[in-house]
Amino acid sequence: MARPPDTTWELFHNLRVHPSWGYVIYRTTYSSVSDAHFSTVFNYLEACIRKSFFAEAAEYASTGGDPAIYQGIWAQHSLTVIEDAMQLDGVSIDSIRARFEEWVDVQGQRDKFNKYRMCIVIDEECLQTLLGTSAEALDQETQYVRDKTVRYVKVVEAWPIIDEGDEDEFLGWMKCWSRALWDLWSMMGDGAEMSLSWDKISDFCPGVYRG
Repeated sequence: MARPPDTTWELFHNLRVHPSWGYVIYRTTYSSVSDAHFSTVFNYLEACIRKSFFAEAAEYASTGGDPAIYQGIWAQHSLTVIEDAMQLDGVSIDSIRARFEEWVDVQGQRDKFNKYRMCIVIDEECLQTLLGTSAEALDQETQYVRDKTVRYVKVVEAWPIIDEGDEDEFLGWMKCWSRALWDLWSMMGDGAEMSLSWDKISDFCPGVYRG
């Protein structure tokens, strides 16, 4: 029986050691709109990851693979939300990175697993792109229909390699299309630097990683 793609296979084996996988999300907007819609946004992002993940599972099953592998991996998926209006409202990307890196070091997990190599930031800018849709709407899609709004979050790499002399180059974080979050996780799964994904951003959607 064929095995899943290398990064998924690696995730499968990593979960023998780690109890869960999934992004850590820092919420840095606490507007009234954010308070009203954040749970919907959270569910939507989880649905985006689930949809992409099981699209890969279906492709794998079509080649004779055992879908139970994917079901088992997904059972250990969990997004972690860190929110604190007093400390996180409006803070910078650099501040979030410092907090995340400190948290990772406390866990003793530096460079050991994707969950500890990057995190998501949802600020007011991101929030505005994520309004007007839902997990339910995504789940009802039978085929992809291009959205007029490019929906994205900001993904921050821990301990990135940055060329500080060129503002047009990778600065240690990037905007990521909500539907490309599983793709990014896979791209980072073998220890690759986020800058390699940054280099794939095309003129089709300037400034946003789409896989």
